[in-house]
Amino acid sequence: MKNRNNFLFYIIILLKNTYYCYNFFLIFTIKPCYAIMVRKRVEKMKNTLNKKRYLCILLCALLIIALSVAGYIWFSMPRIHFTQNPITLEVKETYSAKAFIKKIDHGSLQDVHVETNIDTTKLGNHQITYTIDGHTFTLDYIVKDSKPPVVVAQDQKISIGDKVAPEDFIQKIDDATKTTARFAKAYSFTKLGKQTVQIIVEDEGKNQTTVKAVANILKKDTQPPVFTGILDMTIQKGEKPDFKKGVEAIDDRDGKINFTINKNNFDAKQPGRYSITYQAIDNAGNKTEINRTIIVQEKTSGKIIYLTIDDGPSANTLKVLEILDRYHVKATFFVTAQCPSYLGYIKTAYQKGHAIGLHTYSHDYGALYASESAYFKDLQNISDVVKQQTGLTPNIIRFPGGSSNTVSSNVPGLMTRLAKAVQERGYQYYDWNSSSGDGNSALPSASLIQEATSYGGASPLMMLTHDHPGSQASVEALPAIIEYYQSLGYTFKTVDSSVSGFHHGINN
Repeated sequence: MKNRNNFLFYIIILLKNTYYCYNFFLIFTIKPCYAIMVRKRVEKMKNTLNKKRYLCILLCALLIIALSVAGYIWFSMPRIHFTQNPITLEVKETYSAKAFIKKIDHGSLQDVHVETNIDTTKLGNHQITYTIDGHTFTLDYIVKDSKPPVVVAQDQKISIGDKVAPEDFIQKIDDATKTTARFAKAYSFTKLGKQTVQIIVEDEGKNQTTVKAVANILKKDTQPPVFTGILDMTIQKGEKPDFKKGVEAIDDRDGKINFTINKNNFDAKQPGRYSITYQAIDNAGNKTEINRTIIVQEKTSGKIIYLTIDDGPSANTLKVLEILDRYHVKATFFVTAQCPSYLGYIKTAYQKGHAIGLHTYSHDYGALYASESAYFKDLQNISDVVKQQTGLTPNIIRFPGGSSNTVSSNVPGLMTRLAKAVQERGYQYYDWNSSSGDGNSALPSASLIQEATSYGGASPLMMLTHDHPGSQASVEALPAIIEYYQSLGYTFKTVDSSVSGFHHGINN
């Protein structure tokens, strides 16, 4: 028992000494070492923190410098300010791109370059690009159509049951964009008479204009168009004639209409006789075709004679036409209505390719030169006769007695006024600079030939001859006159309104 207690006592003493030794070792060995380690770590941390602080300060300084530089650059660079963005522009209008610049910072207007032009031809959104000192700015613009179409309507004659489009009632549309036309409602054109229709015209901007027109519904159109101004023509080799000049196609319903010319077989480089075909078709499908004879001759010396024949038709007209055919000569007939039974010869001459001009209906000097109105009444009467025979409304005339006549002096200044008035109405008048002298029907043919052939060498010649009802001398003299001028190399041509000159001095 005692031994056991001693053992425990020693154990306790040993543990206590161990504790004291541990404390001694901790105080004098471990703690000083630990303190040194802690101090070193703290110093290291302080150094690290100092380095980071310095780095942070440096970065902040650099950032401030960078922001200062950027700010300087930003606030000192050119800048364009616009009046508004986007802007709205009207289609097809013209604008200046620089007109939309309100102000410019650090620059002037002349420094601005417009990179993209304004395009107002297309509706929608677009963009203008400007540059100044290498800097780019953009302005958005919207092209709109805000103006309604300006529409001119026209009344129409239509055949009952025909299909009619709203465009048929439109004469003219003025708008910046494409337009479409439609009827305001469904119309029926199945009853004869007049009917008012409404047409709505709308553009791409959805702007609308409504107009009214009258549809005159008539019986089915069976009347074909009528050609005017188609005369046979003689040209020289290599000449390029205008086959449309003076030619019109007129329809009783459609008015003046387009026509086509088939000249596939025509060769101006090869002398010969050719036929070209004129064709016109009206809206109802009625068709007219007329052939026109074109004679191509070898080039001549350039001397020209216009053979004109006044006062017909008469009993001698067919003989005159036969002679002209024999010599392949075309003449110009200034016709009258003195011999009503022979008026059909006007058509015959026209069909043979001769030119038809207006002379007088009555050939009564006292009556037709009584006043301006009397003259134009007479002129209209003979014009109606010619149109009835040929479908042609001539615009070439010859005053009875010529423009130099003194018969009209009973009305002072009448010829001066008439010469001006006929031209204002679209006519051209022709006198002459050579003659056979057959105005005196008592002269024999030999005298006529002598007189007519006394102008050889002059050019151009406007030769006056007559188709007298009772005189054979003019007919007998005609072959010799033609042969003489053909032998001198003259080219016989017909008169049209493009021929200039040949005006006498007016004596009243």
